[in-house]
Amino acid sequence: MSSGLQSFLAFLEEQKAKQASRFPTVKAEKVLSFMGTTSLIGTYNAVSVNRVRRIERGATSRDLRITLAGPIARTPKHGECVTVHLTRVDQYQGFQVKTRALAANAALTELLEDSAEGLVVKGSSIFTVHHSPYTLKFFENVPFEELQQVVGGVPYALVGVGETANISPRFVFHHEVNDGKLALYHGDGLALKTYMNLKSNRQESRIVVDLDTFRGFVLRGTVEEFAPHQHPEAYDKICRGYTAGSWGKPSRVFRFVAEDVTPLAPVG
Repeated sequence: MSSGLQSFLAFLEEQKAKQASRFPTVKAEKVLSFMGTTSLIGTYNAVSVNRVRRIERGATSRDLRITLAGPIARTPKHGECVTVHLTRVDQYQGFQVKTRALAANAALTELLEDSAEGLVVKGSSIFTVHHSPYTLKFFENVPFEELQQVVGGVPYALVGVGETANISPRFVFHHEVNDGKLALYHGDGLALKTYMNLKSNRQESRIVVDLDTFRGFVLRGTVEEFAPHQHPEAYDKICRGYTAGSWGKPSRVFRFVAEDVTPLAPVG
């Protein structure tokens, strides 16, 4: 077992204990993670954690400007977008702000812009997210006042770059290490943005961070749907976690196998 994997497993055990008090209504062993996906086969969501400097209105009701301490993981290429995930975990609420995809003849400044305070991400779509396996709301036009009220004081953002880049929260209810390979197991409810990405591209960047400091790890690997009889212990733990959260039964269950583990720390 690699030293990086050993460090992550120790961190995972610490987070199980630490997060129990954050999510007291879900009386099952779990760790909140974030799935970074893209729609382009063979690519990974390039992720970073960045301090939030400012959130302000854009030119229209659908636009939002988020100033971050830079840099982000990398510059978006043609066809890619930048997504900024802002979350208030204690309220089970958050938002994902996405830029437009970078068009072939467009300037990068249509998506990103340097300022005296940091890097400005020019969001054109805002979506709500929720830290259960379900997205409870799905708006094309979230009121700025609602976003400001919920995440206005959030210190850090998760930022992703890729084609149809998406970052979504999922509870990990079980993990295993076999032949030096780590597998994380989670359930899902509705066939939304993450599932649509996974239908075309099974490569994933999984983010697991301390929810106070946002220091942790990003794991890159492959995720696949499995049948209950293939991993019965994992399926049982996922179902018990769903029952504890009053979410019914998962409509799908997934196994993520990590290929590499990299420490992750906030920028700024």
